[in-house]
Amino acid sequence: MKVLFIGGTGNISSACTDEALGRGYEVFHLNRGTHPEREKPGVRTLKADIRDTQAVKAALRGLRFDSVVQFLAFRPEHVKADIEIFDGITDQYVLISTCSAYRKPSLTPVITEDTPLENPFWEYSRLKIACEWVLAGSGAASHTGNGEETARTEEKVRIIKEKARDEDAVFSEAEQRSFPYTIVRPSHTYDNGWIPGCFGSASYGLAWRMLNGLEVVVPGDGQSLWTLTHASDFAVGLVGLLGKREALGQAFHITSDEHLTWDAIHSIIGEALGVQPKIVHIPSDFIAKVLPERGAGLLGDKAVSVLFDNSKIRRFVPEFAPRISFTEGIHRSLAWFDAHPDLKVPDKAMNADMDAILERWQLCAQ
Repeated sequence: MKVLFIGGTGNISSACTDEALGRGYEVFHLNRGTHPEREKPGVRTLKADIRDTQAVKAALRGLRFDSVVQFLAFRPEHVKADIEIFDGITDQYVLISTCSAYRKPSLTPVITEDTPLENPFWEYSRLKIACEWVLAGSGAASHTGNGEETARTEEKVRIIKEKARDEDAVFSEAEQRSFPYTIVRPSHTYDNGWIPGCFGSASYGLAWRMLNGLEVVVPGDGQSLWTLTHASDFAVGLVGLLGKREALGQAFHITSDEHLTWDAIHSIIGEALGVQPKIVHIPSDFIAKVLPERGAGLLGDKAVSVLFDNSKIRRFVPEFAPRISFTEGIHRSLAWFDAHPDLKVPDKAMNADMDAILERWQLCAQ
C-alpha cells in the first residue's frame, strides 16, 4: 500500500504516519520541508507547497498512490486544485473535514453521518462544508444560474445525498465523477504537545494559567458534554479506511466514545498538574459579544453538547476501538512537555482573551 499524506508532521497526521508505518505501508509526505525534525524514519518527503499546483505536479511526477490524505484543505478552491492534481494518480482521495460541520444548534445530541451539515456561527465549518460539496458535485449553495439550472443542480445534490446515506452502495465511476473520494470528520483531536481547552489546545497555555493560580474561563455552566480524541486512536480509524473501495463516496466521523463535561476536562487537567483550577463560568453568548472570533468556535462547536455515534466507522474498520482515556492522554501530554521544558510557556493570545473576558464579566457583575 502506497499512501501520501499532505502535511504529515502535524497533530493528527503524525499519528496517522506512525499507524501507516506500523502496518508496513509505503508512506510519503508532501510538505514544504520546514520541519525536518518532525519527519520519521522510513518516510519519503516530497518538498512542495500544496498551494503551488505546478510545483506539486513536478514533485509528484511519475508517482501513483493507492490513497492520498489531504490534511491541509480549508477552502473549496483547495479541493478543486487537488482534483486537478490528483485525478488519475490515486485510487482514493481522503479529505479531512470536521465534525463542527454538523448542524448547529443540533436538534438531537446524538450525531450520525446522516446529521445535516449546517453551521451558521463559524466560518471555518462553513468552508469545510463547501469543501465536502466540491467532492459531492454540489453547486447548489453558490449557484447563480436560472431557475431550471438550479432545479437540476439541486436534484443532483439530492440524489448524491440519498446515495451517500446508503453505506452499502458502490458508486459507479460516473457517479464518482472519475475522482474517488472519502470524507473523514475528526472532532477535538489532540496528541503530545497539546493541552486541550476551550480557548486553544496546541500549547501549554491552559496548564500555565492553572499552575500560576489564574482564573480560567469555561463556557456556560461547564456541564455541556464534549468529546476529546487521542490522535493515536483516530489514526486507527483513518488508516483503516485507506485502500477500501467500499469507503468511496462515503463520509465518516472518527472520535472517542468518552464523553466529559467541560468542568470535568478542566478538573482532570488540574489533577494531573496537582492544582485545583479556578474555573469561572461565563455564558457563551457573552463571550461571543466580547470576542466574536472566540465566540464563533464556542457557539458553532465546543459549547454544544454532542454524542458521536461511531457505529459506521466500526462497521468499515472493525479494529477501531478507542483505548486512550483523557486522563491517560493528558498525562502523556504533560510528560511530553516535561521532556521539552522550553515549551512550557504562557500562551499570550489565550491570556489576553481570557483576561479581557474576565474583566468585562466582572464589570457586569458589579
